[in-house]
Amino acid sequence: MKFEKDLLVQKSTTKTIIGILHFVLIILWIGSKFYIEEGFNDFDLFYLIGLFLLGSLFILEGRGIPFAKIFGKAFILIDEERISVKRSVFNKEQIIFWDEIKQIEYKPNYFLFTKHDDSQMPFKLRHLAFRFNREILDFIKVIGKNKGLSVRRMIEFKKK
Repeated sequence: MKFEKDLLVQKSTTKTIIGILHFVLIILWIGSKFYIEEGFNDFDLFYLIGLFLLGSLFILEGRGIPFAKIFGKAFILIDEERISVKRSVFNKEQIIFWDEIKQIEYKPNYFLFTKHDDSQMPFKLRHLAFRFNREILDFIKVIGKNKGLSVRRMIEFKKK
């Protein structure tokens, strides 16, 4: 059993539409230059190239091909061996192995893992993966119970 989500891939109709609007603006700009019979100066060329690059970027992002993948990965991986999270391409990967965990407490958007040495590792989901919250909770509950761990709902937040 494995839960794996790429946090960078997000399709967006809005981004695609914004990208298409950039291309429409390019066409209108070029059309207006021909209509008023005016030549292109350096500013126009830089502006058109910038609009083309931005439009292309918005369309690719909107279709689910993220520009940030050039720099690295961002993901959530939960399997029988570990829980691994990399929140963004610039953050370090956080890993906790199931055999290190003694107890799991949870609230919506928040997990607190207590290790065998009584140290605690918080795992906050609030900005991370709102769209996967329920799936993550279910996977952690199921695997935790299969491993014989205490999985319980947290009554109040612990400050640490």
